[in-house]
Amino acid sequence: MQPVLRRTLEKLTAEAGLVGGVVALFRDGKIFFTDAYGWADREEKRPMTLTCSFDIASCSKAWTVMLAAQAVDDGLIGWDSPVKAAMPDFDLLDHYAGAHLSVRDMASHRSGLPCHDFLRNRVGGSRENLMRKCAGLDASCGFREKYQYNNHMYIVLGYLLEVLRGGQSWEEQVKTRIADPLGVETIRFRGQPHNMDHLERALPYVSDGHAAHRCGYADSPLSGPCGGIKINVPDLCRWVIAMSRGGVCESGARLCSAEQYRQIITPVIPSPEENQDRLRGCCYAQAWHTGVYNGHDVVFHSGGLEGFNTQVGFLPGADCGYAMVFNTGSTPASEIVRAMALDTLTEGAPRDSYDDMIAAWALRRDRMLADIANGIEGTPVTAAAEPNLIGVYEHPAYETFEIMPREGRLWFVYGGFEVPLMRAQRDGMLCGYTGTLDGMVPDHIELWPEGNDLRLRTSDSALRMLFKKK
Repeated sequence: MQPVLRRTLEKLTAEAGLVGGVVALFRDGKIFFTDAYGWADREEKRPMTLTCSFDIASCSKAWTVMLAAQAVDDGLIGWDSPVKAAMPDFDLLDHYAGAHLSVRDMASHRSGLPCHDFLRNRVGGSRENLMRKCAGLDASCGFREKYQYNNHMYIVLGYLLEVLRGGQSWEEQVKTRIADPLGVETIRFRGQPHNMDHLERALPYVSDGHAAHRCGYADSPLSGPCGGIKINVPDLCRWVIAMSRGGVCESGARLCSAEQYRQIITPVIPSPEENQDRLRGCCYAQAWHTGVYNGHDVVFHSGGLEGFNTQVGFLPGADCGYAMVFNTGSTPASEIVRAMALDTLTEGAPRDSYDDMIAAWALRRDRMLADIANGIEGTPVTAAAEPNLIGVYEHPAYETFEIMPREGRLWFVYGGFEVPLMRAQRDGMLCGYTGTLDGMVPDHIELWPEGNDLRLRTSDSALRMLFKKK
């Protein structure tokens, strides 16, 4: 596998600016292939090693759901029990949904809420506060109607687990109830100062579509349950190997009962947007996707942050799988190498070339870069031309954004998200682009006037949320 892997990663370095990564495949509980590619620190020329620690982003979700499985085993809650019974202050705009939302609904992304990640550019405080904000979050489809990826529900699920365990933090539960039984020593958590001291780290980079640039770490401590675990790949493999064995650690100890493990990986709702290359029939279970690859069942998940991309997966009943992390966001490395890993596990060897997947990604990239250019190269919105836009706009969950003049231009300011407003050159849309990609989506906002108020659409959903001018 290594010659094909190296050729592919070198092409991705040239095409997208990939900096580095670590790949591991296992069979029968043993890692049989590893490779460390590129740089852990490009500027200091520090090579990537197998023991470098990474942020694994949304691959953290499965650890949260394992804690939920343990809570079910202990009789603290049921998968389908209303979570409002444990969190009386919880609600949704759809009060029926608020009264009936269950752990299974939260963990399978069928609450009716779209992503709502933009919220955390400004709103923080505590996980309890983010739970309370659910009562004002706009839905974009009916309750249990369809799969819509939503990190916010996982933060609330983490808070629920803290309530069920008498206030014990999500981080402490992950450490004592999962990492320690697995024998995992390198696990750390987002937003805890100095917690990466004395560990070998892969630094984060983000691609602009062609070249990578050094970026910062995601640092919100509130987001742990949806994406806050840091770990190295050998220790990550301990977790995936245990899951491939039905939730059983190397020691023979179970992380949860066989029944709760079955509940975790049983499909709940179709997730067709995950169908890619030879991966078909995708559904979402609870923190794991399921699908079929080359005629074999596969259970998998991905994780993406500005500076990292992760893939983990296994073939249920076959005791084999993979774990990989790359320290460059917005490249296709993790998806392409996942295909390579699955070809190796199901067919015995990778294909001769994955250039077709690289070419397909490059086409998507070029379309996205054109969308960015449409916004960035438009007409600046000035205070003199549109003074009526200046002001503070309020939403019950998102709180406020402000449009303010700076040196004659109008800026959109929402917490840590600040962009100059433009009239897009192609369609005249009022918008603000950061110039970066979030995966294959331009990081931006769009605004529509509605009387004195404004509707806001963010890059993480199609919603046009109404903000009223104060």
